[in-house]
Amino acid sequence: MTDPTALNTLGVWSALPPMARRALARGSVGRDHLVGLSAQLLPLVAPADPSARALLGRLIQDLLASAWAANPLDGDLARLNSGQLWTGCPSLPENVVDTLKAVSNFWRPPGASDPWWTLPGDAQGVVERRSMLLARLKAEPKNLYWKAEAWSFAWPRADWDLADALLRPEAWPRTLTPLRLQATAQALLARGEAGDALAMLYGLGAFFPDGCPGLRAECLLRLGRESEAVELLAASVAKAPWRTSQLLRLSDLVSGAATARAVVRGSVGVLLYTWNKAKELDETLASLAASDVFGAGQGAHLWVLDNGSADATPQVLEAWKGRLGEGLSVVRLPVNVGAPAARNWLLSMPDVRNREYLVFLDDDVTLPADWLGRLGAAAERFPEASVWGCRVVDEANALVVQSVDYTPQAARADSDGGQPMSLPTLHQGQPDLGQFAYLRPCVSVTGCCHLLRTADIDRTGGFDIRFSPSQYDDLERDLRVFLGGGHAVYQGHLVIGHKRSSGQVAERSPAELGNATANTHKLLTKHPASELARLCEEGEALLERDMERRLGELQDTLNGN
Repeated sequence: MTDPTALNTLGVWSALPPMARRALARGSVGRDHLVGLSAQLLPLVAPADPSARALLGRLIQDLLASAWAANPLDGDLARLNSGQLWTGCPSLPENVVDTLKAVSNFWRPPGASDPWWTLPGDAQGVVERRSMLLARLKAEPKNLYWKAEAWSFAWPRADWDLADALLRPEAWPRTLTPLRLQATAQALLARGEAGDALAMLYGLGAFFPDGCPGLRAECLLRLGRESEAVELLAASVAKAPWRTSQLLRLSDLVSGAATARAVVRGSVGVLLYTWNKAKELDETLASLAASDVFGAGQGAHLWVLDNGSADATPQVLEAWKGRLGEGLSVVRLPVNVGAPAARNWLLSMPDVRNREYLVFLDDDVTLPADWLGRLGAAAERFPEASVWGCRVVDEANALVVQSVDYTPQAARADSDGGQPMSLPTLHQGQPDLGQFAYLRPCVSVTGCCHLLRTADIDRTGGFDIRFSPSQYDDLERDLRVFLGGGHAVYQGHLVIGHKRSSGQVAERSPAELGNATANTHKLLTKHPASELARLCEEGEALLERDMERRLGELQDTLNGN
């Protein structure tokens, strides 16, 4: 392990401003998250005493550099890193300064009248956008702006032909070679070529913060070199304890949480409701049947509620009834009562309530074979929790994250329209390259696949039918669980694919968007603002306690205790 001389990770962490600890307990990834925190910290630098000023200087500079390292083609981030943010700002290495200056020379956004800004957002607009990007990359091969736009378009769609077009070495100025190497390494890792990505990153040296230890560690893990990854992450966090996303990854590797599976300690019922998704349902049940859920170790029972489907759903269920026999019970309703009512209907059944644990699944997910064992490991590590959930990604492209752990934060009136709270968005706008693979307590998890303790249902209640037909009924119940003294647990080592795309590659009807907007309003007005403020404060405290525990364990390990 790393030389433990004078290491005091907890001491450095405790010396950070409370606002920084709260924000960083959520994670140390995400462009907007890191840049926003840096902006909040800047006013604290000048009045601080010399030692605190030095610490804040290191922190701000590392946050901005980390944001740029994760988004190397972003010219605005490069300019932020090159600016003299405050008097006495730590000086950057000369080679970094030269590259930052070069970025300004090669970052040329189009003018306000350029047709790029008026492309439609529909399916035809996507086709036109890709075509224009290819044309601009050819016409302006050294303009960094078009490379950045092409990458933002390419990775959510796994469009590696477009990525290859923007990364061709001959289309890059020599002075931007470090950026090309970093961007190429990210693209290689995203495509599953970890060995080539690692070689590219080693060629960078220490151009970006400590040679991008998080990215290098992910490459090493995919190559089966776990001990090297642990060494690398330990050195990185020891140097900068605010790199909390790396700490989460490191802690779970050392504790064994990253690979743990366990049988759920009690009887399990799996609950699924569906409406007019015969094909998706069939595929979901196939992945469920191939998993560990029906084995001798767990012996779960499956209930499926057909919400009045008018397609081939009854035939699909009849076929699965023939395969699963007594392991499957089917309930058919004459009409679609919506998601929360369907969940409550299943919860009202005596045979269901006799199970000690219940899992709700969506009807359009793909489950890995060990999914229930992963949830069992989460319940074993955090037995005091009431809800255990997972990481959800687009099935068509696992780089796109739909859901991770949610701990709402008190919203700022100037940025959130006076809403009492907002949901974190750290997982948005970046490819999933291992930064969300961790297990920890939180306020809420996704309803696509989550485990509940049956005994808690009487205490907390079921799902609020005011959130029909769907959207946020699972989140709202998790909020009630937390306000009642419980909490959820995020099992980020369990990844399930959701057949419905999210983010910029998804299409939503006006009706769906309207329902989501209405349910957001219901969510934010159901509970008094004072209760939501308490929830945000106590949720952040939960994350901080978990972070302090991990830092303390790391410090003990580094110091040989």
